[in-house]
Amino acid sequence: MRAYTQEEKIQGMMERPIPKKKVGIVHLEMIKESRCLYGMKRISDSKTAAEMVRPLLEKADREMLLVLSLDSKLEPMALEIAAVGGVNSCLVDMKSIFRHAILNNAAYVICFHNHPSGDCEPSTEDRVTAQKMEESGKVLGLPLVDHIIIGAEGSFLSLAEMGILNNRFEVA
Repeated sequence: MRAYTQEEKIQGMMERPIPKKKVGIVHLEMIKESRCLYGMKRISDSKTAAEMVRPLLEKADREMLLVLSLDSKLEPMALEIAAVGGVNSCLVDMKSIFRHAILNNAAYVICFHNHPSGDCEPSTEDRVTAQKMEESGKVLGLPLVDHIIIGAEGSFLSLAEMGILNNRFEVA
């Protein structure tokens, strides 16, 4: 049997590549699961935004993160539950936050999360995560207008109004 040189072995591999891994061929498609009525009123402040999502968050027994996609007039387009956590924390992946907004061709996003304890005071992690969201949104061209914490008995807290975020409810 003939011994092949290193160069001949490489040439042979180039002519007959050995598949190492199957690569999936995919496409993205957004499917609207359902719709709900919302007056096509522009969301102009954190109170209006908080009132819109309160029914989804106020009775939750775990932390949840919601992302509201807005059009260029700050009118709601879609709402997604981006993450569900435990009693006092929720792991947040930046890709998950902005994925549905990109698929919706949104111009802006607002994030919401609840505190099952009812206390709206933001933790250090809440502050850091909101700032990461804001930076990620800038990179993607999808400004984070606000991050709102929903508490008990109608309470809420806007991180933009606290000065933790730089964006406001203003159309560019």
